[in-house]
Amino acid sequence: MARRGARHTEHHAIWSGERRRSRRELGQNFLKERRIASRIVARSGVGRDDLVVELGAGGGMLTRELARVAGRVVAVECDPYWVPRLRGRLPDNVSVIQGDALKVRLPEEPFTVVANVPFHSTTPILHRLLDDPTTPPEGVYLVVQKQVALKHARSSPTTMKTLTWSPWYTFSADLVLPAYAFHPKPAVDACLMVAAKRGPPLVDPCHRHLFRALLRQAFEGPGDSVGKTLRPIFTRTQLRRLANDNAFSLDSSPSTLTVRQWASLFHFMVGMVAQDRWPSARRYARRERRRR
Repeated sequence: MARRGARHTEHHAIWSGERRRSRRELGQNFLKERRIASRIVARSGVGRDDLVVELGAGGGMLTRELARVAGRVVAVECDPYWVPRLRGRLPDNVSVIQGDALKVRLPEEPFTVVANVPFHSTTPILHRLLDDPTTPPEGVYLVVQKQVALKHARSSPTTMKTLTWSPWYTFSADLVLPAYAFHPKPAVDACLMVAAKRGPPLVDPCHRHLFRALLRQAFEGPGDSVGKTLRPIFTRTQLRRLANDNAFSLDSSPSTLTVRQWASLFHFMVGMVAQDRWPSARRYARRERRRR
């Protein structure tokens, strides 16, 4: 009875007053049940040979489940309140690092990311992890807003942002988690979003900046269809051939083409179009360097 009372007192201290306000400011919602954390870890498929990086370890609910099955775990947490507590509670195969998930140095060896991230940080974290497909991770398992996971998982219509990663990663949505599974309770349900590395990729990773420049021209160029936005790159004859060979209409919105259709357009551009007509890739190369 005394142990149960002690746990209740600790929980009350953790979530009272200043701590509750701090978690809201950081935008993180903790998992309430070990059972759910265990299901997330099981879906990730990590085992004793794997190195796992967890971004935003918080109170360690997910970290403890990862430690049970993974060979090594690197738990990253920015809140100085939680770091010493994590270090005092977790087994020896877990290394706790205090730092910002967007800035902390990531391992150079292969690793998998399994994390319950702050919802407002989902996009910058995805950029950090997926922009350079020549580096790890091999797989990313993030608890995110349900609508975000579903948006990335659909093949069409899709977004320019999803397409910038899709030649190298496949996206899927799995394991819907209701809002009441978290504390503090978020306003929306969550979902486990999976980004798994393709093998082989649809586009050589060394061409990632040029591929993204093609997408930018298609989504942001003048016009409302691929037949218009891609006209600065391809001739009318080439566009008609591409549309026929890849089963799309030149009146289609760029968002309706699948990643495989975009990969086909890209390979045609590289092989058949003069380089002085290619879109500039410098912007994406600079952006990736800044995020490292």
